[in-house]
Amino acid sequence: MKSQTMKRYLAAALLALTFGAGVCAAEVKIAVIDMQKAFEQYEKTKTLQIKLDQQMEVFREYSNQLNQQYQNLRKQYESARDDSQNIAFSGAERESKRLKAQQLYESLKLKEQELTSYKESRKTQLGEMHEKLRGELIDEIKQVVHNKAVLEGYTLVLDKSGISLSDVSLVVYCQPNLDITDSVVQDLNRGYRKNAQDPAAAASDK
Repeated sequence: MKSQTMKRYLAAALLALTFGAGVCAAEVKIAVIDMQKAFEQYEKTKTLQIKLDQQMEVFREYSNQLNQQYQNLRKQYESARDDSQNIAFSGAERESKRLKAQQLYESLKLKEQELTSYKESRKTQLGEMHEKLRGELIDEIKQVVHNKAVLEGYTLVLDKSGISLSDVSLVVYCQPNLDITDSVVQDLNRGYRKNAQDPAAAASDK
């Protein structure tokens, strides 16, 4: 049902673009872009991904340190626990070992909580960073597409990487000359390199 509704909606939209409101077909200028390809080939995307990977490695290293501390505490606790049950020791010695094991167990649980909390918080932090940066990059790509559409007179720009409700590409076919993906990527990377060489100019543009 949703698929049929979407098809009717798209058909109506195309008819409206072609014939509605007195607009002639010759006046409609359509382009397509592969937003996923543009995102992946944008050099800034690769730079930010490297920074995210570096941050992830910092988190991983600290997580490994916490885990090593946890493992060391566990070994100490297990040793003290076993000694507290060893009849080779006197009653007083076993009691001392038992109290030590209890203290180590409490430390072990606190370290476990610290490790779990750290992993969860950093996973959330990285996810938020990724979504924020992705959103900013998409906005930059959309701005370049908008500028090109205005400059070159496009009435409509469609994303051919989009998927419809019937699980097929929204753009089934288009002539190669209608695809502006490579041109957009060139503009994006040209602007990114320029800003990288002149950070002051980049800041003034914001």
